[in-house]
Amino acid sequence: MIRFEYTARDQNGKLVTGMIEHLDQDEAVNALQASGFIVIAIGSQRKLGAKKPAVRKLRYGVRSEDLTLFCRQLTTLLNAGVTLLRSLNILLKQTDSRTLYYTIDSVRMDVEEGRSLRDAALKHPKIFTSFWINMIETGEASGQLAVAFERLAIYLEKTDAIRRKVKSALVYPAILILISVLAISVFVFRIIPMFNDIYKGFDTQLPVFILVVFTFSNFLRKNILLMLIFFAAIFFIIRRLINTKKGREIFDKMILKLPLLGSLLEFVIIERFANALGTLIKSGVPILSGLYIVGDSCGNKLYKDVIDTAAEEIKAGKAMCEPIEASGLFPPIVVQMIRVGEETGKMGEMLDRLAVYYQERITTKIDALMATFEPILLVCMGAIIGILVIAMYLPIFKIATVGTRQ
Repeated sequence: MIRFEYTARDQNGKLVTGMIEHLDQDEAVNALQASGFIVIAIGSQRKLGAKKPAVRKLRYGVRSEDLTLFCRQLTTLLNAGVTLLRSLNILLKQTDSRTLYYTIDSVRMDVEEGRSLRDAALKHPKIFTSFWINMIETGEASGQLAVAFERLAIYLEKTDAIRRKVKSALVYPAILILISVLAISVFVFRIIPMFNDIYKGFDTQLPVFILVVFTFSNFLRKNILLMLIFFAAIFFIIRRLINTKKGREIFDKMILKLPLLGSLLEFVIIERFANALGTLIKSGVPILSGLYIVGDSCGNKLYKDVIDTAAEEIKAGKAMCEPIEASGLFPPIVVQMIRVGEETGKMGEMLDRLAVYYQERITTKIDALMATFEPILLVCMGAIIGILVIAMYLPIFKIATVGTRQ
């Protein structure tokens, strides 16, 4: 027989601690549950008094995949009847992130002391955002914590899928631009100065365009450090301005008006809005609270202001779709789906359909952008490099032609 020390709540919700002897921990938990206790923490005296094992070699930072896996694993364990505290102990051994390891360990200790999971998670806002906190709170209140984490996992997976699609669409153009910039830099800093030295030995009048290229190359070579400092200062000033309320509004408005990319960003924001709000509503979060949470996480001040206005309209007893329609930021299909959701009481279902629709539109838009942007970029960069090559060799052809005539 092994003596186990336990922390549990009785039928009146009072926190109690005590000792129980059984062959193993599962039998001890079953015995306590049969007696009407809700087990919060249990362990043998030897295990409870043992030192915490040394932390494995873990990487720094928390990736979105870590949080998704955490939700999936916790859902599986809770659905299998494993207690929350034991589930957290198991997940502590599964994570590869040092930050997430210490976060889970802190949450585990708070839960072991009798705090709710919501209160324990609230201490780590960088990991568990307001979106997480509301989902956890609703799951605990309804007794469906596993369902809440399953919906969280689905939400994170959909968000990650969209993020990966956007990143993959930007990687290839970024590589092309980088290669082109490097090629042009080699011309400006190495090849053009070599030709400049060569042409100095010839007694011939160079074309104006060639002289401009040589002057530009010499200017960059002599003032490259000042140029870098200048652009760094401009970047710093712009970042400071963006951090202001008015600057953020202007920046977000300009981003939405960018050719090609502006419409893609609009689709991403609307998909994020529909996906997040739909997930919260289906989990039992009041729509008013859900709107404030989604407004803070949409990533664009123009949309945040509209969503906050919609929340105020709901608070005043009005329809949510009216300010959304009046803003002009949401397409008619979004307005109509929200109106139908309000009229039928199926807002969560309507938002889910909107999220799926915009996920498909994002995929189509990315494919179209790649088909348009790639050839344009190749032609532009090829033309720049081609013009520089021709400009370097044109005087040689001219000198050779003059020599042949003589």
